[in-house]
Amino acid sequence: MKYFYLLLTAVLAICSMNCKGEAEYPDVILITGTEEQNTVSLAVEGPTSMGITVTATDLAPTDMRITLKVSPELVAELNRQTGRNYVMLPEGTYLLSSDAVTIRAGQYVSDQTELFITSVDDFEEGANYCVPVSITGSDGAMPVLEASRTVFVTIRKTIITQAVNLGKNTYFTVPSFLANPDVQGLSQLTMECRVLANSFHASNPYISSIIGIEEKFLLRFGDVSIARDELMLAGGEVTVGITKGKYQLAAPDKFVAGRWYHVAAVYTGFAMNLYIDGRLAASTDAAQGVIDMSWDWAGGFHIGYSADGRMLDGYVSEARLWSKALTASQLQENLCAVDPTSEGLIAYWRFNSAEDRNVLDLTGHGHTAMANRNITWVQGVRCP
Repeated sequence: MKYFYLLLTAVLAICSMNCKGEAEYPDVILITGTEEQNTVSLAVEGPTSMGITVTATDLAPTDMRITLKVSPELVAELNRQTGRNYVMLPEGTYLLSSDAVTIRAGQYVSDQTELFITSVDDFEEGANYCVPVSITGSDGAMPVLEASRTVFVTIRKTIITQAVNLGKNTYFTVPSFLANPDVQGLSQLTMECRVLANSFHASNPYISSIIGIEEKFLLRFGDVSIARDELMLAGGEVTVGITKGKYQLAAPDKFVAGRWYHVAAVYTGFAMNLYIDGRLAASTDAAQGVIDMSWDWAGGFHIGYSADGRMLDGYVSEARLWSKALTASQLQENLCAVDPTSEGLIAYWRFNSAEDRNVLDLTGHGHTAMANRNITWVQGVRCP
């Protein structure tokens, strides 16, 4: 009997835990695919559509009708949560094919409604759009999982343009930076470029220069101290009073030839950060001081060139310099384009057109990028 009572006690304890678990974790319904992340990204070139379904965490005991709607008011909430700057799609450019779906008895997943993007004609280049679609009600017994009530469909129009082919023999210099107070004493700095490497230098010092000033603040692939297909911030020089300190930084990521990347170096005033496609790839603490991008050493500021050549075999499509530290979210927004009037934007070059050998600074600040030879273009460049 003693052993019987012990066994009965154990069984009752297990039952109690199971019953408690069922009470704490009831079955629910949710937008399919939002269990871990409630955003879905689309890059569009023209009208398109995507299917949206609802999932139950247990078999539906009877037919369950779930209503949905587009919820423009939630775009502001997404921006608050992510620090991004999404805007609602222009009115008349989207359509939800049905405002209700049904999970049939004995099934987990509903039939499908479709979100149609009917036109991209009114989309602004580089803008980040969003369409939130939410569950509004259900005639079934299962409640809605609040964290997965809404799917945020983020949409960006694909930009198709041309870019400069540097091809190991072309580079740009920005003579207006020399001794210019606008780029001296920068307490924060962001330097970014969209770049594709055809190959990486296979001989010493294994350096392919992207953008900046050698020994001061230069983004490049390779060095004798790292692999030739890795990204480095060379120099990273910060001046504090009369003292200069360098915060050179490399990312462990391996780059692939023939693929476009967005790369950025950011000085926040207390750290040096390297970003790849808007993702933080490397970071180090740095002193609070200033950076001088007006230095004339080795010819000053270049794109595709640094001391002794070290030229880039590849293409560039976008390059920018800012007097502020951009965040990861802001860099992700800027992957393909940015408003030339943005606060803190010192210079902005889109390498899709030129006047003779000159690529103009779109900010209107007059920092023209001048090529050393006639420019060769590559067509059909897509972003993202």
